[in-house]
This record gives sequence, C-alpha cells and structure tokens, in this order.
Amino acid sequence: MRLFCSIPGMLISLLGVLLQTTALPLQAFDPRPDALATPPRPDAADAFFQSGEIPLIQIQIPPAGIEKLRRNGREDVKATVRDGDTEYADVAVHLKGAAGSYRGIDDQPALTLNFDKYREKQRFRGLDKLHLNNSVQDPSYLTEMICGDLFIDAGVPAARTTHAIVELNGRKLGLYVLKEGFNKILLKRFFKDPRGELFDGGFLRDIDQPLDRLSGEGELGEKAIQRLARACEISDRKERLAAMEQVLDVDRFLSFLAIEALTWHWDGYFMKRNNYRLYCEPTSGRLVFLPHGMDQMFWSPRGSIQPGAEGLAAISSLEIPELKSRYRARAAWISTNLFTAERIGSQIRKVSERIQARVQPLDPAHARELAGATRGLLRQVQARAEFVEQTLTRGGLKLLALKPGEESPLRDWKPRCDSGQASLIQTSEAGKPVLSIEVNQAESGPDGKLACLASFRKTILLAPGQYDFLGRIRTDGLEAVETSARGLGAGLRLAGQRRALGLTGNQDWQEVRCSFEITSDEAGEVELICDFRAVRGKASFDLDSLRLQRKASAQP
Repeated sequence: MRLFCSIPGMLISLLGVLLQTTALPLQAFDPRPDALATPPRPDAADAFFQSGEIPLIQIQIPPAGIEKLRRNGREDVKATVRDGDTEYADVAVHLKGAAGSYRGIDDQPALTLNFDKYREKQRFRGLDKLHLNNSVQDPSYLTEMICGDLFIDAGVPAARTTHAIVELNGRKLGLYVLKEGFNKILLKRFFKDPRGELFDGGFLRDIDQPLDRLSGEGELGEKAIQRLARACEISDRKERLAAMEQVLDVDRFLSFLAIEALTWHWDGYFMKRNNYRLYCEPTSGRLVFLPHGMDQMFWSPRGSIQPGAEGLAAISSLEIPELKSRYRARAAWISTNLFTAERIGSQIRKVSERIQARVQPLDPAHARELAGATRGLLRQVQARAEFVEQTLTRGGLKLLALKPGEESPLRDWKPRCDSGQASLIQTSEAGKPVLSIEVNQAESGPDGKLACLASFRKTILLAPGQYDFLGRIRTDGLEAVETSARGLGAGLRLAGQRRALGLTGNQDWQEVRCSFEITSDEAGEVELICDFRAVRGKASFDLDSLRLQRKASAQP
C-alpha cells in the first residue's frame, strides 16, 4: 500500500530555520502589534456583548417563507423576531453554513438575520445584521468567541461573539452562537473610513482568484488585491517586500498569521486559503485580512508554530527573511502576553459558567455535553500553550541530515489520544519492540459518530528534498470510524495531511509508505504520525521498521 502526502509550500521550523537565514536580529523589531495604539471604537452594541446576557430570540416565519427556504435556503424571507418585550418586523432571514455546518430549515439551521434590509435603521441591540451559528463543529460553543477575542486583543479586526437561546416557529432549537455580521458597524470599530470594499474569500479561493464583494463600491479594492497577488510572485525578496508593504497592512497580517497558527486554525487562510475576509481601507489603499469560521480550533496541540502554508500571501511573506523574523517575534509576544493557558482558560471557564446557568434548566442533557466539551477544550488549550512555550524557548530542533538514498531509524515516539480512550504502550512481540494502540472506549464526536482517535508522534527537522516515511503495521479486529478528515483505520501520515488509505480488519504485517516533499530552500519541521482512527480493535506498529528515507533522486 502506498500513501502519498504532498506538502504544498513549505514547512518551516520557527526557530531552526533562523539558524540558516541571514535575517535581521529580533532586537531590531518592536514585537508589539502597531494596531494596539488604536483600540476598537465603542459603539451601541458594546453593552450587549459586554453584559454576558444570553437572550431568548424567538423567530416566526410564515408557512410560505418556510417552503421557500426548503427550496432555496440561501434566499431571504421575511420574519418576525422577538427579543423579550421587543418585536422586530420584516427581518430578512436566510440559512447559512458550509459543507460541515449547513442544516435545513426543518433541522437545526444556522441563520443570518438582517434587521434593516426591509426596514431602514432597524437595530437589534445596536446591530443591523447578525448570525446564529448552530456550532455543530464545535461542541463547546466557545471557540468562535475565544479566538475572535484573541484576534481583537492583538489588533486584528474580528467579529464580536456571544450566545443566545433560539426558538423557530415555537420549536425550541436551544443554544446558538450569536456573531455580529461583517458590515459597516464592524468596520467602523476598526477603521476611520468604513466605506471601503469588503470581500469574502469564499471556499478555498485565494487572492489570485476573483473574490465576492460584500460591501463597498469602486475598483480600489479589486485593484489592490490584484497588486498584492502580483507582488507575491516577485522573485527578488527585497522588491517583493517593498511591493507588499505598499498594498498590505503587513504588521496586522503578521498578527493574523501568528494567531491562526497558535490557535491551530487549520481551516483558515494560513493553512487552507479558506475562511477569511479582506478589507481595503480607502485612506491608505492597503488590505487587511479578517478571520472567519473559527469553529474547528486547537485540533493539533503540537502543530508547528509555522505550519505548511497554502495561502499565497502567507507563503510569499514568510519566504522573506525579515518578515520571518518579525513573525517569530510577534508569535512570541502574543504567546507571552495574550495566548497563555491561564488567560484563555479563565475566559473559557467564565463563559462556560454563564452558559451552564442558562442551559441547565432548559436541557440538562445538553448542559452535561457542554460541560464535557468544555473540559476537552481546556485540555487542548493547555496542551497547545505548553507546546508553544516549549517551542519558543527550546532553541530549535536539531536538523536530521540525510544524504540522498540514506535512511534513519525513528525512535522516541510520544503517545497522544485526541478522542475516546485508548491504550498506547510500547511492548514486545517475539523479542521485537512494538508500538501498540488499542481501543478502550470510543466516544461520540460532534457529528454523532463513535470514534477513538489516537497516535504516536515524532517531530523532526529536515533539509529540503523528497522523503519516504516507512513502517510495518498489523491490525487485529480493527473497525474503522465511518468518516474522518485525516483517513480511516491505521496508517502513517504527516500532521495536517490526509491519508489516502488505511489498514482495517485483521491484517498481517504490511509495509506502509507515506511520501512527502519539502519544496522550499530551507529546513522544514514535520510531525510524523503513526495514526489510529477506529471504533474498536487494535493496531501494532513495528518499531524497528519505522524509518525515514531520503529519496535518491527527484521522481516525477
């Protein structure tokens, strides 16, 4: 069986790569974000978001509107919305969500409410537009708020978030994440001129592709995006930096990238060229990236501080030695002053307490699920913060230098269980060492499917080149999970990548291969994974067979 893991762009060790570059010393940079000098402007919605209140929002849609949404959920219908004693008429409502979160109107739909589309200047607690997210991909209902606040605290424009209890035509839908819309009310908080062009990155679209306009008129924004895309392609790095600085708020962009990496926003712009907004400030003509879709965070506590980039602006920026150094300084400043387990954990516990007080009387079963999910999130944040601190203070990984055709055994694997309960041990079979993973108990994930997700992991630093990660695997009674973004059954892979195939059932020892390439001109940090994704059963990894091999020559 052959598994291929292609890594676009580059995987760079945040610290190790600095040993091989001629970047300016970190002391030359003030690591604090420039935007901290101009905090968000207060507005009429501040009182609502700061109060911690979780209101009951009752939505009434006429039968004709329900039928219309069944046919086309993206089309607006008129609704009446009640918030306590206040009633709002002619509110535009449509369904929202991407592939993982979209639900039909008869299910638990995510909704967008526009209060002033049909009634000018109608406001809900200071907002003219808001989103009600069903949080099907975040069982804690917390990551959108926690991470959004982190971006704001670092000077990156982001939407404010709180919670609500929602009823639709008398049907109790329960707890929702309430998020302000991306419009001029949001833009006024962060920019002197909110009349600029705001663009939606859409699904897996980068700046070298047409983006959907959300607001604003004219051509300044579109031309700025085109100029940024061209700047990213300039081969001379000094010229590239000069061109990018003319059209991109580089300082804010470094904060944006650092927080996406620290919170492991794997589905964001940095790692996936997805889930972002782009605003062109009319005064300066520069572009600012805004985060979006933060409901799948902290999934890889030991993910690289500078992960493999897919966003064109991210790749092009971090190829420039000066920006690489500034990125490291910014990540270190944020991890010290904002991204700490104590600070984020305190916020999680505070918000969780008020959610529990609101949900427990209404739905005790859901309150228990929320409590469990919150404990899981706290563990993830703690593990991530510890790893970040260790990475930023350890002085970098030692380069594993392999000549073409040479191989090295892989030892010192670290066990990890991300879901369910598993036995992860190093044992011996016929006198040979074996890494063993066996399901003790699978648990239900956000999609309701049972899963036990466990692994042995090892992080190494490699020179550019083509490599094979190899090893022998055996499975005993292994029943794979129904679906998984990273692959099924047992196999070998790299962090952030998907396995094409996996071993299941009862399989005798088989050699498995994961091929990958580091394509940049600098050393790359990779996390190798002996992967296990099952409902029940066992997988064994022959420790003596686990090895890394550098290919003798480039292969087509």
